[in-house]
Amino acid sequence: MPFKLGFRINRLYFLALLVSDFTVLAVSILLAVLIRFGSLNTSAVPFTAMTGTWIFFAITELLFMMVENLYTVRTTVNRIMHIFRTTRLIIILSMLYIVALFMIHFPSNIFLSSRISVLLFIGFWLILTISMRIFVIPYIFPILLRVLRFRTSSIVLFGPLDVTVKIRSLLLKSPVFRKILKLRIYKHSLPDNPAERLTVCMETMKEDSSTELVMVFENEDFDFMAKFCLHAKNAGIPFSIYSKRIPELGYFDPWTSFGNYGALSFFSKEWSKTAERIWRIVDILLSISGLILLTPVIIAISLTVAITSPGGVLFKQKRIGRNKTPFIFLKFRSMLVDAENREESHKEYFRKYVNGNAAKKTKNGEVFKEVSSHSVTTVGRIIRKTSMDELPQIFNVLRGNMSIVGPRPCINYELEHYNNDWLQKRFTVKPGLTGIWQVYARSRLAFEKSQFLDFIYVISRSDGMNIRLILKTFPVMFFSKGGI
Repeated sequence: MPFKLGFRINRLYFLALLVSDFTVLAVSILLAVLIRFGSLNTSAVPFTAMTGTWIFFAITELLFMMVENLYTVRTTVNRIMHIFRTTRLIIILSMLYIVALFMIHFPSNIFLSSRISVLLFIGFWLILTISMRIFVIPYIFPILLRVLRFRTSSIVLFGPLDVTVKIRSLLLKSPVFRKILKLRIYKHSLPDNPAERLTVCMETMKEDSSTELVMVFENEDFDFMAKFCLHAKNAGIPFSIYSKRIPELGYFDPWTSFGNYGALSFFSKEWSKTAERIWRIVDILLSISGLILLTPVIIAISLTVAITSPGGVLFKQKRIGRNKTPFIFLKFRSMLVDAENREESHKEYFRKYVNGNAAKKTKNGEVFKEVSSHSVTTVGRIIRKTSMDELPQIFNVLRGNMSIVGPRPCINYELEHYNNDWLQKRFTVKPGLTGIWQVYARSRLAFEKSQFLDFIYVISRSDGMNIRLILKTFPVMFFSKGGI
């Protein structure tokens, strides 16, 4: 569907689910209190306790649901996964609530603290949430779209017939998609050139008055897929892709993937200048908040680095930012001073990395990151594993060299390896403190795959994606996923 139409439908579905979730929370709290105490008299449970409980769960549910991507229309495709993820989320939030009650000594005037009331609330919340999300909203939503006069969209599916038939069957499991999508399968062979393939797709779409396409790749590599995606994006066509290679990235759309085929969707439009300004304000606010909250941690790391090994606290290096503008990149020093000026060594390593010859075997499998136990300090191992060495980049964000979310900034001598259009795309946005590569891959992907992840971000970034990546960064740091 056109970018604007797709955005409007997803935004409307988000609002419908949000209203439903918040209403279910309120109803569940009231039912729990009513059954436990026989009335809603505030002498039994203060109004502030019911309100405080609602606020706690409303905020945490919103954040966790966004991390799980549970506010999109695509969730209607897979009921089992939706039920599982919703149940898991409610259990986790309930446990957090109980821990919070324990830590603040069960304040009955702020939160609902009666054990029976809490158990009743959790039961009602789980049953009503699943009922509304699985059996009510998906069937009412198409009626709402008709009332608001949303038109249907036509999509053409390109690729092997046996695969496209399965994709069509999968999408039509959604009670929403059944009403708003017309799906046609293209049954002919396609050119082996990405540009020529897109030309055939566009001609077919024009004949069918379609506005969107689904492309299935079989044996094509990430370079081929990226070139096709870039051509489609430049043509202004919303599209989805399927490939057996996509699950290798660790990042794909779980709702529309099936079997060995991972799916990725590209429905977001280019950011406007207004959106850029808004996220610049967000960057500044988050950076200032981070500095305030993390000042004790930053001071502790600074002192530890200074005390445990000779040399400066910060490691400074020239990196390449947006529009290939160089800037000074900051990190906590994690290596010995005599090991930091190893430019030629790293150049050679990076050449091997680009050519796929830099993998090292670890107990967790292959990694693609230069590691030397002799050059990394004891403190350096800890702060690199948890990504705490990246904290000084908050100052890069404040200066405007970087953003909170974006691709990792490359070193100037790495530029020669970004030698085609889709690899150059990363330089159209600011590099980030966190991003898809940092959250889903870190040190375990080869060059082509890690660059494809950053490319995915650049051509599909959105407010929702940025928020999810920011929220997902914390558990990645906490569990030291993929760090070296």
